[in-house]
Amino acid sequence: MVKKIITGSFLTNTYLIIHGTECVIVDPGLDFKEHAESILKDYTVKAILLTHGHMDHIDGIRYFNVPIYIHEQELAFLKDESLSLYRMFGIRPPFQIENLNIKSVKDGMTLNLIGYTFKVMHTPGHTRGSVVYSFSNKIFSGDTLFHMSMGRTDFPTGDAKKMKESLQKIIQSFPDQTNVYPGHDEKTTIGMERKNNPYV
Repeated sequence: MVKKIITGSFLTNTYLIIHGTECVIVDPGLDFKEHAESILKDYTVKAILLTHGHMDHIDGIRYFNVPIYIHEQELAFLKDESLSLYRMFGIRPPFQIENLNIKSVKDGMTLNLIGYTFKVMHTPGHTRGSVVYSFSNKIFSGDTLFHMSMGRTDFPTGDAKKMKESLQKIIQSFPDQTNVYPGHDEKTTIGMERKNNPYV
């Protein structure tokens, strides 16, 4: 089961991937405290998957002492306030990377968590270390692929050419019926985006 929680002023989609009493969290965002408390009460959080290192997707990692997975090229975002955009918005990062259980991932890796096998796909463009996580007929696309749109490429390490390549990589790698859970806005499918998204 996948449960969506919208967090913070950027309306970021945080996802709970639930299997029994265990869950994996994707991109715990800003203002996550009240949600974190209820999750800790209802589920055992086993891991956190980060699609990229922007503040509105990582702020909630402070509440959990579990493995946190992020692409190897994105590790600096957890240390650098300019890369993570905290400095842009005048916010001090609420965590220190030295106190977290950070695990780096790379393209093609698989992660066995809560009875599911997640595959990592490196999709640079929004940031240099953006990734998509997939399992079953689902992908979690972060700020790369949106419903009828795509993520911005004008933040630090963004690259419009690589974004275009990453969108094609996603569209060509999954069948039409694959459900897409983006970092903002509504859920979509690969088939919908293949036919209607002007950026792919």
